[in-house]
Amino acid sequence: MAKKVKISDEAYEKAKELVEKKGYSSVEELVEHLINKEYTEESEGGGEEERLKGLGYIS
Repeated sequence: MAKKVKISDEAYEKAKELVEKKGYSSVEELVEHLINKEYTEESEGGGEEERLKGLGYIS
């Protein structure tokens, strides 16, 4: 069942740009992919610490 999520106009415009650049078929597909990616990383023990390392905040 599809659900609606409200995001800012700015975030939606950024998502539309990513859809075009990365070849997704829609904003919905992009969002679903990102959620699944984050969920998988969290489930595998990556999570916040790995994200912060990737951003260069911790080593």
